[in-house]
Formats: sequence, structure tokens, C-alpha cells
Amino acid sequence: MIKQKSIDSVMAAVRIEEVVGDFVSLRKQGQDFVGICPFHDDKNPSLHVSPRLGIYKCFVCDAAGNPVKFLMEHEKMTYPEAIEYLAKKYGIPLEYERNESDEERQQRSLRESLLIVNEFAQKYFMEQLRNTEEGKLMGMAYLKERGFKDDTIDKFGLGYCPDGWDNFTKAALEKGYKEEYLTELGLTGKSQSGKLYDIYRGRVIFPIHNDAGKVIGFGGRILKKDGKDPRKYVNSRENTIYHKSDTLYGIYFAKNAIHKQQNVYLVEGYTDVISMHESGVENVVASSGTSLTQGQIRMITKRTQNITVLYDGDMAGIKASMRGIDMLLEQGLKIRVCLLPDGEDPDSFAKKHRDSELQDYLASESKDFLLFKADILSKEAGNDPIKRASMVNEILKSISCVKDNIERAFYVKECAKLFDLSENDLNMNLRRFVWEKTKEQSRIAQQQQQQQGQQQGVTVPVTADQQETPDLIETKKHPDFSQHTDLLFEAEKDLILLMLNYGNYVIYEVGQSEESHANGLRVDQYVCNEMAKEDIRFHYPLLEKIFNQYVDWASYIGNQDQIIRNFTLSDNPQVSEFVIQNIPVEEPKYSSRWKDKYDIHTHTTRNNIRALQNEVQNILLTLKLRILEKDAETIHKILENKELAEEDMALALNQLNKIIQLKRIISQRLNRVVSR
Repeated sequence: MIKQKSIDSVMAAVRIEEVVGDFVSLRKQGQDFVGICPFHDDKNPSLHVSPRLGIYKCFVCDAAGNPVKFLMEHEKMTYPEAIEYLAKKYGIPLEYERNESDEERQQRSLRESLLIVNEFAQKYFMEQLRNTEEGKLMGMAYLKERGFKDDTIDKFGLGYCPDGWDNFTKAALEKGYKEEYLTELGLTGKSQSGKLYDIYRGRVIFPIHNDAGKVIGFGGRILKKDGKDPRKYVNSRENTIYHKSDTLYGIYFAKNAIHKQQNVYLVEGYTDVISMHESGVENVVASSGTSLTQGQIRMITKRTQNITVLYDGDMAGIKASMRGIDMLLEQGLKIRVCLLPDGEDPDSFAKKHRDSELQDYLASESKDFLLFKADILSKEAGNDPIKRASMVNEILKSISCVKDNIERAFYVKECAKLFDLSENDLNMNLRRFVWEKTKEQSRIAQQQQQQQGQQQGVTVPVTADQQETPDLIETKKHPDFSQHTDLLFEAEKDLILLMLNYGNYVIYEVGQSEESHANGLRVDQYVCNEMAKEDIRFHYPLLEKIFNQYVDWASYIGNQDQIIRNFTLSDNPQVSEFVIQNIPVEEPKYSSRWKDKYDIHTHTTRNNIRALQNEVQNILLTLKLRILEKDAETIHKILENKELAEEDMALALNQLNKIIQLKRIISQRLNRVVSR
């Protein structure tokens, strides 16, 4: 278990925009950053990242959190793994407690152990490539023949697995790595007789990295063509840390260039990516020989909306890959195509055209995908009317995937010119395809809603802790709570949010002149005075915990944003979750100058001060009203007792009358306060 002081050091150093920016393309918007949310199928920048508060928040799917939660949700890390990742990123040494339980250690170490085994495997393969006779004669000779430079080989961590039956496996076992980890990762196989063997023997090794640069899998290219193994490439099988459908080869080395260029080149294989890097084009990833998946598309869309697909001259391959491109259109991506000369693929073409020559070719020869597709299919169909009709419908199906109506109209107009057809005829068929697609999407959405409904309908047992601590109460989820109880929670919550947003802002006590600024009070001081004077106490433990922590921090932290950041980075998940979910990402609506200095000029901002003054009074009065309502509810329950003594009933009725009078006074005062 990581020591708390180490966690505090990490959280003090971490910057939310740098952590999220490692995985999502962000652009500046005022003081904050925006980007495509990676937690749902998104086409518009709905993810807001606030350096001021140290949080991210999506205004569509409600995903929100601090840097640790982002890594846990996006990279599927455990809490300790996220802290360790951040510590490594910011160069902070960690100290560990010695009393970590076996169960905690096992849960934390499984994924970590698999990554460590892969790290050992990569180093072993690199060592074999560089420093053994077989590695130099076989592996290095192949890589040099492909034209790869030493620094490129090191950059991508390329290696070689010896041709022996179990050289690697023996080395791993001797180092203490478990057999089950080696077999789960697909590094080691087991014959029917139970003998272990190396899966990648006699192959050049291409490590596969995730977004964070961790090795999650391998690809192995065979060198000997002896007929014993017909497979040209062997790739890691699915396991705990490697999912092919959610992986793009080269993404770790490309993400910065993608962000800078706002475009990504899509190729097919490992060597295509590496050769383009050597030629100065680094914003390139490979689908590793498979059709694009939704997971891979999400990896692209969260970084850029522009993609250029590189094709060689193989028409059969082009037509096959076109079938998967519609998924990109459905996600709102702007797709271009660059057709390489006959007989060339990205690997060979990049080797012949270095640096600016390659970049100039890609820029000048890239064409819009749909117009490219129309041109290719038109040439194939020739003058055959049946083939041309089928071809037009196939193009219209692709156009139906385009979300923007203006873009659709443009494509229809271009296709009408190309095929000498009327736009009305094309639009008629296009509407049919759009309607069919809409119905299919509605059907899928309905199925998802039904599944979610069934899941929500499952009764979840409430633990004793949850029963004793009704921290976050929502009426729909907790129908057993009375209306006033919910309203009381909302009133207490409003008070907490008032202090979090405006605690350091200066107002004036009721009845004081705004010009007498010397007597001004901070909002949090005013609230604390009122609560002490009226003996107001919180009913909900979580809100009371936040209030007490705020009072403690406010005594020595004068910066409102820093107080909020302390809460959002809290190691108490209930506290951080509450603040992150409820604090607005944008700046508070009152004068932003108040958060730094409270000089005489600020105090003359009459409208803002009056608005905030009314806000404070409104929230405090509402809280007092809700407390009285709760007290009245309690007395009504007492009066329902038929065995209540006459004297006790009289006292209860007298108390109830006082509460009713106080409620009437507060309600009248609330009507005089500017409504929120």
C-alpha cells in the first residue's frame, strides 16, 4: 500500500490537462481545455478540462473526476496503478506501507505482473537482437535489409526471439516469472505432451504499446520459410492487458504528432508505421491487418476528427477496406484517401521518398474519400447500367452515414455531376437509406434502454454503512425518504456549494452600507457566524464532513480555487466525487476579480455584491426553513401517538405553533430576497 504522504506529493504535482492530454486531443478554450470525450461515442468536444479545479467533466455523458479517476476509467487501472503511473510521469519517488493485505496485493499485482513479464520479454528480445550471434545474423540482418536505422530500432523496441524450442521460456522461468503468466500472454505455448515452447521462436519481434507506453503485446515476423509454420506473422492473443480491437499499433509514438497536425494516417502493418516515422511522418497508426473496430475508431476520434487512409494500388484490397470506412463516417470523421503508385505500399514508398518529399506527396495526392470511392466504382462499373445502379446505391449508403446535412447535399451534388443523374433521384434513394439507418439505430437504442432498465430493476442490497450514512440522497433512488428530507439535503448541499464557489468573496452583513467596505465579511465567515448564532447543524454526515474540512482549510488557504482542488483531489472517494459532480467547471458568475483581491474598486461593483448578498441570504433562509419543516414533521409523528400524555401533547402543540410562526416569518423574508 502506498503511503499517504507519497499520494499527497503526487496529487500536489499532477496537472489534469497534462494527464488527460496524454490520451485526448485538447484545445484551449479560455482558461480551460475542451476535447472529444473518450467515455461515449462523441463527435463534438463535450469534454471540459479545468486546470483551475483540477478536474475533467463531460456535459453529455456526465463522466467527471480527477486525474486518478481518469486513468482508472480510461486505462482500466487500479487506484495504486494510477498513483504509480502519475508518480513515474512526474518523477516522484513512492514509499509503501508494509501492512498491505494478501488480497489487496493480489488484486493490485495481477495486471502489474503481466506488464512486468512483457517488459522482461521485450528486454530479452532486444538483447537477443543486439548482442547474440544469431540475433545479428538473422534479426538485425532482416531489419537492416528493410532499411531501419539503429535509433528507430531502439525507439520501437524491436527484437528477436531465438530459433530454439524454448530459449525464451527457460530464461523467463529462471528469472522467476510464472508459467501461467507466460501462457496467458501468449509468449509460451504447451504441447499435448505438456512440453513448453516459445511461440515467437525464430521471429523478429515488434512490441505493441498502449497509450501510456506500456508493452501490452507483441507481433512476430517469421524469417525462415521452411514450411513448418505457414504464418507470416504471429500476434499476441487476447488477454487481461491486450485487446486487439482496442489497440492501434504506433499510437503511443504518434499521439503528440496527431495532436499537433490534427490528422492521422492509417496504414495496415508494423513496418508501414516504422518506415513512415523514419521519413518524418509520425502521425501514423496501423490497424494491424484487421478491419477497423469501434474501439480503434474511438482511439482516433478522441485525438482528431481528420483521418487519411493510405492505399496501395491493389484494387481488391481497396474495395475490401472500403466496407469498414462507413463506420468512420458515422462517427463524424473527415476522411481522405491517398492512393500510392502501383506496386508501392506505405513501407516501400516511404523508404524511397524521405522527409519533405513524402509529406508533399501525401498532402497533394490526398482526396475526399467519398469522391474517391465514387471514382473507383464508376471505373469498375463501366457502362453496364445494372452495375452502375448498384454502384450509385452503394455510394448513397455511404453518404447516408454522413451526419451533417450540408455535407450530404454537397456529396449528392457531386455524385449527380459524376453520374449524370438528377439530384432529386439521388435524394429520393438517399432518404430511404437514411430512414433505414435511423430505424436501425432506434432499434439498437431501444434494446440498450431495455437492458439498462433490466439492470436498474435488479435489487441492490444496502450495506449497514450506507444505512447509517445517507450521504447522497436522490428522490428517485430513495423513495422511502420523505419530501422534506430530500429538500433538507438539497438545502444543505446548496450551502456547501455556496461556500465552495464563493467562500472567499466579500459581502456585507444585512443592514450595512455597501460603501462601508471596511466592515465587509467573507461569505464563509458570514455563513459560519450565522450557523453558530442559530445553532444550525448538518443532518447529512458527508456534507458535515465537507463543511468541517472547508472551515479547517479556509483558516490558512486564502485561494478559493486551491480549496476546491484540495477537495477534488481528496483520497476520500465520496468527498471528491460529490465536489467534482456538483462544482461548475466554468468560472463563478460573479466578479472574477474578487477571487484574488478585495480592494475598494471591487467593493463598488454594486450589482454583483447585491446579487451575491441575496444569494447567501436566500440559501441560509431556505436551510432554516427546511430544518423547521423537518422539526414539524417530527412533532406530527409524536402527535400521532394515541397514548401520548395530555401534558406532552400540549407541549408538542405549543412547539408546533412556534415552528409555524417561524416558518411564516422566514417565508415572508424569502419572498423579499431576489430569487435564484
